[in-house]
Amino acid sequence: MQDPEFAHGAHLAWGRPYDNITKWDEVATWGIETFGLPGDRYITEINVNEMVWWFCDPQDRMLFVLRNGQAQCIELSLQA
Repeated sequence: MQDPEFAHGAHLAWGRPYDNITKWDEVATWGIETFGLPGDRYITEINVNEMVWWFCDPQDRMLFVLRNGQAQCIELSLQA
C-alpha cells in the first residue's frame, strides 16, 4: 500500500511477543479504541509475516510504537 497521505508506518512482525491471537486482538482493539476505524487517521496492511499501521500524523505513529514496544518505525518511500 503506497498512499502518500499515510506516510508514517509502524511495523509489527508476527511472532514474539505477539505470538497468539489474544495479543493481536489487544493490539487491534487498542488501536481502534484510540484512533478510530481505519481510513481517517490510519490504514493497515496485514499479511502472513507482519502487520503495518500507516498513520497520517507522526505523533499518532509514535503513540502506537510506545504502546506496542516491539513496533518499529518505518517511512513510506515513493519511488517515481
